[in-house]
Amino acid sequence: MLAKHILSQSFTPLLSSDKVSSALAKMEAWQTSNIPVIEPTTKKVIGQVTLDMLMELPDESLKLSEIDLQPPIYAFKYQHLFEVARQMLSKEVRFIAVVDSSESIVGIVEKKDLLEAFSEMLNISSHGSVISVEVGEADYTLTELVNIIEAEGAKILGLTVEHSRGEESGIHVSIKLNLQDTSAVVSSLKRHGYITTSENRDDLLQVDMSSRADELLRYLEL
Repeated sequence: MLAKHILSQSFTPLLSSDKVSSALAKMEAWQTSNIPVIEPTTKKVIGQVTLDMLMELPDESLKLSEIDLQPPIYAFKYQHLFEVARQMLSKEVRFIAVVDSSESIVGIVEKKDLLEAFSEMLNISSHGSVISVEVGEADYTLTELVNIIEAEGAKILGLTVEHSRGEESGIHVSIKLNLQDTSAVVSSLKRHGYITTSENRDDLLQVDMSSRADELLRYLEL
């Protein structure tokens, strides 16, 4: 999925002709401390305003074109969501402008829409079960995992991979399957030396995969 597929339908950036007072009001309304600024004639992203910088100004009637802006932050419309997420995390912004090949703005991506897109990619809303697999980093082979699972007649609906957080290095793989009963898959994985856990209740699997979507955003920063 690309940046152009998840443009916000409700949020618009600030214009250089807007006043500081308007920018502060928009920040309060949207509960954000950072908003892109656009030059209305050229449609170029010319910078960012932050709450801290605006609060230091003595005159709220100033236009944004009259103050020193933060450097512009934007993503290209054909960039994958992973790259958009990396940009947003590294710059610590809730909204990011999306531009075309001429660097003219085409829309805005909000972090909320990004999370919803990741949830869709992980098939969180579809029925099934989640199994978790622990494997040593040197032994991790996605192809083998997929072959073992599909040999038991299961289909993979979503998959996330992360490094273990404990002292030992390893890989933690969460896999959403189209099955309610994962016993055959788990048994097969254990026979191949994998450490597995599973949970078949729908309410818990939704929480598990939702948390993985949120964690994915954090790990993209590494």
